[in-house]
Amino acid sequence: MTGSVRRFALVLGLVGILGLTATSTVTGHGEEHEGPSFDVQVLKDPVEGWNILIVTEVRFAPENVSTGHVEGEGHAHVYVDGVKVSRIYGMWHYLGDLAPGEHEIRIELSNNDHTPITTGEHVLEQIVTVQQPEPAGPVATPEPREVRSDLPIPSVSAEAVHDPAGGFNLRIAAENFDLAPVKASRDPVDGEGHARLAINGERVTRIYEEWTQITGLEAGQHEITVALVANDHAPLTHDGEPIQATFTLDATAELLADSGEHHHDAGSGNMGDHEHSDEMDMGDGDHADDAYMSDMDMSGEQPMHDMATG
Repeated sequence: MTGSVRRFALVLGLVGILGLTATSTVTGHGEEHEGPSFDVQVLKDPVEGWNILIVTEVRFAPENVSTGHVEGEGHAHVYVDGVKVSRIYGMWHYLGDLAPGEHEIRIELSNNDHTPITTGEHVLEQIVTVQQPEPAGPVATPEPREVRSDLPIPSVSAEAVHDPAGGFNLRIAAENFDLAPVKASRDPVDGEGHARLAINGERVTRIYEEWTQITGLEAGQHEITVALVANDHAPLTHDGEPIQATFTLDATAELLADSGEHHHDAGSGNMGDHEHSDEMDMGDGDHADDAYMSDMDMSGEQPMHDMATG
């Protein structure tokens, strides 16, 4: 048993203990092929949306996205009903609620340059079918929760990094706080939870990993806020102020434009399945001139509610 397979088994064991609901995964090809291991589960979040779990021997390398090919590293692309919605830069990824009914979620492993990772003639991908239930009603957001004074006070910083292929990605760093996506929507535990991304005051998504792709930006200035929240989605505060980082991102048309160097269409399961031109993508974290950064901002602003609750 390889290390990644063993890790996947341990995580699934924890998923089972927590009682999370997993769908059945169906690979894109029934045959066995040599290549890196690749396992996917799509888990119904107890509150809202879906949590995607990926374990693979491929090293997630968001700092090298949209650069040259390096064997054994890359990222993933996620498609819903054939439409690409985001990249995935780590083991966990949050997908908000879908329209009621059946949906096909396809996860494809990609190299740094966005070409698909293949095993022989086959793209390394997995396809999962999920059933989105009818909404039960509005989801209440928990009241802010003050961090106890006898505990280390968490903090968070954030930066937007320009992608060589166009657009931006978000990189966060938290202190005295552990990202615990496997416990999202569960009971609160001191010192752990996840983060919440808001753009111009509107909630966009949960953040489960160090790196997240920023999608849907238009040209102009945007206020980016990353707030720390507990497992049960309660915003964390210190001295009555939210624990969050806020900065202004100047997204010019030039920086958002696709360079064309890594463009490909969104067909399914073929060697031409590459990057959409209209996505807001991510860049190399080593390019300091391309980063916009902020330390913890105690401005007291509360993000607004949207479909990506939590």
